[in-house]
Amino acid sequence: MSENFRQLGRVKLVQVQPNGLIIETSSGYFYDASRLVNVDSLTITSKGIEALTPEGEHVLDIHHIDHPDKAYDNDDLVCIGFTSHYQAMRAQFGEHMVDGIAGENITIEYDQEVWLDDLGQQIAIENADTGHMARLDVLSFAAPCAEFSHFASRSQNKKLPAAELKDTLQFLGKGRRGFLLVFSENQEPATVQPGDRVFVVG
Repeated sequence: MSENFRQLGRVKLVQVQPNGLIIETSSGYFYDASRLVNVDSLTITSKGIEALTPEGEHVLDIHHIDHPDKAYDNDDLVCIGFTSHYQAMRAQFGEHMVDGIAGENITIEYDQEVWLDDLGQQIAIENADTGHMARLDVLSFAAPCAEFSHFASRSQNKKLPAAELKDTLQFLGKGRRGFLLVFSENQEPATVQPGDRVFVVG
């Protein structure tokens, strides 16, 4: 059976979370974007994402099945986001909402906002160097948390009123914050890097 591949932009940046981005302090819980590590490339396997840091350290993403501090389900091993969504977030919240700040592993350059129906059930990422096509199954959108919502609204030190928090969560929801995926079955580990082409498979 033939498949259709519709290009959905190119990878702009890749990053990992060696540790969770929500930290606990004496004042409560905060979103700490400084824990994100931008890398040259990612390796994706059925267990999640791993990478070499700029210092040459091999790290597992916090969502990787083998990460010692993993505290998540296994349906969020890979997260993608889109530059178009960051444009909307900057318009809403300000220039601090730079591409990648929401913590997704793969940020894709695309000029239109993207929702679950646009992604379908599977995407593919073509390695620019080797031509290898890695497939990822689309599971759901990444629900925004209260801590990230306060970060976006510049209100981490003075929490938003309930109604404003609800509005912020709704604005960031349905995929604007990102989408959750897993590596499709029966594939060899794949490398993803900036410049790789991204396709919807359908």
